[in-house]
Amino acid sequence: MPSLTTPGGGRAAEVPGGRWWRRLDLVSHTTRRGLLWILATEAAIGAWAVAASVAAGVPDGLSLRLFALLTGFAIIHMEATRPAEERRRAAHLGGEHIDHTGVWTCAGAFVLPVPLVVALVLIIRLRRYFIARKPPGRYVFTTLAITSSALATQAIATATPVHAWIRGADLPPDRVIAAGAAVLAAFAAYYTAQTAVIGVARGLRGDWQWRAILGDRKENADLVITLCLGLIAAWAAPVAFGLLLFALTAVVIGYTRHTQRIEHLEHERDRLEVDALHDPLTGLANQRGFNPAAALALVADQARRRPTAVMMFDLDRFKGVNDRLGHLGANEVLKALATVLRTTVRRDDLVCRWGGEEFTVLLPGTATVDAWATAERIRMAVEDMTVPLTKAAGGRTEIEAGFTISGGIALSPDHGTDLATLQERADFALAEAKDMGRNRIRIAPTPVHPTPLPTRQPAHDPH
Repeated sequence: MPSLTTPGGGRAAEVPGGRWWRRLDLVSHTTRRGLLWILATEAAIGAWAVAASVAAGVPDGLSLRLFALLTGFAIIHMEATRPAEERRRAAHLGGEHIDHTGVWTCAGAFVLPVPLVVALVLIIRLRRYFIARKPPGRYVFTTLAITSSALATQAIATATPVHAWIRGADLPPDRVIAAGAAVLAAFAAYYTAQTAVIGVARGLRGDWQWRAILGDRKENADLVITLCLGLIAAWAAPVAFGLLLFALTAVVIGYTRHTQRIEHLEHERDRLEVDALHDPLTGLANQRGFNPAAALALVADQARRRPTAVMMFDLDRFKGVNDRLGHLGANEVLKALATVLRTTVRRDDLVCRWGGEEFTVLLPGTATVDAWATAERIRMAVEDMTVPLTKAAGGRTEIEAGFTISGGIALSPDHGTDLATLQERADFALAEAKDMGRNRIRIAPTPVHPTPLPTRQPAHDPH
């Protein structure tokens, strides 16, 4: 089930407004049509809630007692899971989030009249606002979308035997199947109402993908569990003065905390998988991540009869940089160099921190002239590179500059057809650039015979 989170594609709406509109943050994340949809649906859901509340009349004593029970246990659940929920919401800023307070919203929709359903939703959402990490305008829209789900579920429940059955009425055996079908219809109404309201808003800002609108399998499974717990809560509320809700609340609290722990472990697993293939200092690929991707790029270019360029770069006089700026300062220089490499090459080019101050770049579908031009752009960008460093004594920030880089280029198929051979020949071209005075680019000579070059240590420049 979708929730309105970070902006997707689409041109932002341009409507008049001032600080009030900016604080609501409705305009900046959607299009003009999306904004019109948001305002129209908010007005429609608000009118629906008011009209249905007036038609429902004054709640009876049982409804008030059930409302008090569900509200109280919802607050207990929210307070007991506040740290876990904060972490879950922080982890889901760029994606979907299933709030487990839907247990109490769903339960209220099954057993309460419309005025108390609306009141329960508003109380829960007001309490959640302080950890929501959403601007007011977007939070109000999501709140009204949840209200639409609760109202749709309540309408199905009261139009079928489900509402009276859960509140304590007898359920004849011949109506069990009908009641089960009504419960499924109520669940479908809860999902459909919120999905339609928020999904269309997402689509109108440019994201019409089915996954963005309908949610993925994991999120929908979480929602199904939440709704099932809500049905149990609705059934338990009128039984034994709500004492069963104590046990159910413990289950719901445990489920929220367990979900947060699982999500945290999955996040850590994903992070470790990324870290295993990337250099932690620069964020570039390491050899483990670079080599398979580079080998595939080479094979693809060879199949298309296209050239591939492999470049080796080495920061000049890095030992002197390390001695002058210290270990932390040298790390900042390496990070700045990584940024230069990323921003100078194309999106599909591969960049790797090969080791120490040595970097390798693979340019798919690139001939000699373009490879030379790219290497020269990198060299000149490093000449212009500045690195702000904060000194330990006094906290002064000083700008360091004057860095240079040397590079060697080898091309497939002229210098070889496998990654190891191309890097070897590019590395010797790099050594020639160093020997010729540094701060220059050399292209490896085309070999007359396919004999391997003698082995050489990586180009770590000690001077």
